Amino acid sequence: MSSGLLAFFTLEASEYVEHLDGLVAKAAGGTPDLEGCIRNARALRGSATMAKVGGIADVAGALERVTHALQGGGLSWSDALRGAFVAAIDDLKILIRGVRTWGDAETTRAAARAHELAAYAPAASTAGASAPNASIFFATEAADIARQLLAFADNPVGPASFSATLQRVRGLRGIALLKDLPPLPEVVDTLDQAAKAFELGGAVTPALRTLFSTAAHVLADGSIALMRGDRPRTSSHELEAFVAAAGAFGAAATFDEIVPISALFPDDGQPGIVSAALTPPTTAAQRFRMEVVSHAEHLRRLVGDATVAVDSATRERLARELASSSRALSRMASSFGESPLAAFFEEQRAQATLLAGVALDALERACRLLAAPHGKGTAEILREVRGAGHAEPVHPAEPVAGDIGIASLAPEGEPSLVSRGIATSAATVASAAGAPAGAASTGHALNAMLASGLAGLSGLEDAPLAEPLAQADDGVLVPIEDLVYRGRDALDRAIELRDQMRTAGGVPDATLLAELFDLLELAATTD
Repeated sequence: MSSGLLAFFTLEASEYVEHLDGLVAKAAGGTPDLEGCIRNARALRGSATMAKVGGIADVAGALERVTHALQGGGLSWSDALRGAFVAAIDDLKILIRGVRTWGDAETTRAAARAHELAAYAPAASTAGASAPNASIFFATEAADIARQLLAFADNPVGPASFSATLQRVRGLRGIALLKDLPPLPEVVDTLDQAAKAFELGGAVTPALRTLFSTAAHVLADGSIALMRGDRPRTSSHELEAFVAAAGAFGAAATFDEIVPISALFPDDGQPGIVSAALTPPTTAAQRFRMEVVSHAEHLRRLVGDATVAVDSATRERLARELASSSRALSRMASSFGESPLAAFFEEQRAQATLLAGVALDALERACRLLAAPHGKGTAEILREVRGAGHAEPVHPAEPVAGDIGIASLAPEGEPSLVSRGIATSAATVASAAGAPAGAASTGHALNAMLASGLAGLSGLEDAPLAEPLAQADDGVLVPIEDLVYRGRDALDRAIELRDQMRTAGGVPDATLLAELFDLLELAATTD
């Protein structure tokens, strides 16, 4: 057994035995919490089975059978049984401490303790429900792979000597159960990608060894959970260590920048060695189209995955890949002279890295339009994505407090209330000054009119735009911040959404998940 897996087992097993000891002590001579005893005895048995410490697994299994017999009513708690229970827990502590130097003495001690407990509940009377065959196979396979990965991390070997283990890693991807056990799919996928780089001649680096070691701990943890009938944890210290290792190891995918061949020659007006073809087979626009479609489809897939990802490992990986793909699209667009499009993807990159819903939606729409076979130009695509195409907005020389908040309330694609009001007032000024009726002035014309004719606005007193409406004045002004979830209110709303998704069952709705993630961010806001 490798030292890494041995240390992992020792920590896990000691924790389970301490819980058992605490439950018996808390009962003060009476019947302990049977559910807690079953849970910890089963977990200890699964951990010992995965670590191939058969003696400890036998004692833990005997404790589990006794507890099941007590729970089913076939056995009654007594002083003699309590003595056997306490003695088994004490011996388990000794056996765990001696697991590094296991010998005949430990084997004899474990067998004697398991035999004593079997007198109360023989092995044939086990009432515990076993995990499905697929789960048992997956758990066993994952545990064996974890041991091999830890052994590699301790003593690296070449790709040829490690190929059998790498093939077993890829074999896990063929098990249908895998996709329903996050974060294990992410771990297996990351291991597969790292294995490909290793097999192609990559060196055994400290980053690779750390990645294999942390992945092994997550696989072992998931294997133990499956053996005791639970699901793998989606949040743990082992998973956080794996996420950090994957981030350090995974080099972001980059695309070669396309450089115009003319940039490789001196700008002296002299003919170069290479000259442009008079009738090239493809235009620059066609080449850009061929390049951008595949990149856009890839980025769309990442956005789709990000909207449904729930475990931290997957979200961290998608954040890195979204940043890399957005940067790659920005560089490629810049290489083809599409500077506005390049700026757009660079603008969205930071927010997409945070998996912000607005940025993800903007990226998805832009990539969908770029990949669609309609032949739209990039300028038209950007106008659609940014909601452009309406009248030129007014940019006052001095910003007025509150303008940004009010303007943001306008529907997408329509002028804000502020701009509509200014344009209408400008039309009134023009009418009062005897100007011909028509569309209201905008842009520089509007600024000039307002600068020279603000006094004309007094005509509104004689001919208002509309009859004033009576407003109830209760003297209460409600800050807009009070209308937004934050702090405890956001947390309560997140819990409400969680319960709603649990009740609905099935795959959670992407919109609800996005709202849930936003609420979790707002829950951390206290100002």
